[in-house]
Amino acid sequence: MHVTCSQKDLSNHLSMVSRAVANRPTNPILANVLFSADATSAQLTLSAFDQTLCLQSRLSATVYEPGMITLPARTLGDLVSRLPEAVVELKISDTQATVRARLEREGKKDTLAGPYQIAGLPGEEFPALPEVTATAVPLDREAFLQGLRGVLFAASSDETKQILTGVHLQTRGESLEFAATDGHRLAIVETELASGGQPVQATIPARALREVERLLAKYEGEVVRFCLEPHQADFQLPQEEGFQQRLVTRLLDGMYPNYRQLLPREFARRVVMEREDVIHALERLAVLAGSRNVVKFSLDLDNVILATEGGELGQGQEQIPAEIEGEALDVAFNVKYVLEGLKAMSTSQVQMQLNSATAPVIFSPLGDVKMTYLVMPIQLRG
Repeated sequence: MHVTCSQKDLSNHLSMVSRAVANRPTNPILANVLFSADATSAQLTLSAFDQTLCLQSRLSATVYEPGMITLPARTLGDLVSRLPEAVVELKISDTQATVRARLEREGKKDTLAGPYQIAGLPGEEFPALPEVTATAVPLDREAFLQGLRGVLFAASSDETKQILTGVHLQTRGESLEFAATDGHRLAIVETELASGGQPVQATIPARALREVERLLAKYEGEVVRFCLEPHQADFQLPQEEGFQQRLVTRLLDGMYPNYRQLLPREFARRVVMEREDVIHALERLAVLAGSRNVVKFSLDLDNVILATEGGELGQGQEQIPAEIEGEALDVAFNVKYVLEGLKAMSTSQVQMQLNSATAPVIFSPLGDVKMTYLVMPIQLRG
């Protein structure tokens, strides 16, 4: 194999796929990235696979000789990121890679870096990459990104509750619904589907969807191709021909909780506040909330009083103007839970609906985004 490509492109694409390289691989080859060069398409494809998550990325290259090899992700990534922004040459002999870079500068001598020799492993020994044959469903990039940002923060990190470490996706009529819960809070976002297709119902690991979110944040296209099979999901960010980036992940097994039954049907109290005001106040109060991490909301006539509750570091209080319907009430929350939910919203105003100090409380943005964020209150002492 013999190719040349841009140092910047190679470094960016290598950094992206390396997120699927196993941290403690049972097989040494899983610490490597698979390089495949194709002369017909003039592309270099990088692939990483930890047996659960697969990331692939394609970049333009001049392919003098096609072929494939696996090279250590960390070593090569550290080296390529330190090369000058120039043309990088990658030449393979057996399982030995030679890396060079040449920077041509007008009126000056060329800058040379290398050669560097890096030992690899045969590409044929790399585990077979997952194949997806299901028909792709087009998804609007902005809508899908909106759904991910609205729920990912609420997924559990407790591996003993594996099904809760994922995000549940399902179609409801003309919309695609995202849901995530860790048992203490629940986030739901409804987005419009780009077009019809097969019904979707799957629980996808949050780790994989965080990678999809990173890819979408840099992707300039408008549509994402999504394929769903019984045990895996495939996301492709297309370019003119084929994909530029691709992620395949296993689905989580098990029945996701019937989360919609947790949502109250009516409320005795409704509060409307400026979202940024509440965020800034909570961030200041969190400094003094201490390890207990509790902040109390006191509903008054036309204000909400926020105060630290039981903070060993000191006391703090904030007053937020609000539109309040219903009787006065004191209710307390984990300040981190409320902050994360409010920061996932994008509207200027937020609505809080509740019944009592111990019943589920719903936060939602006032605007076009259909987001529902349920938080369980913390019982106040006395």
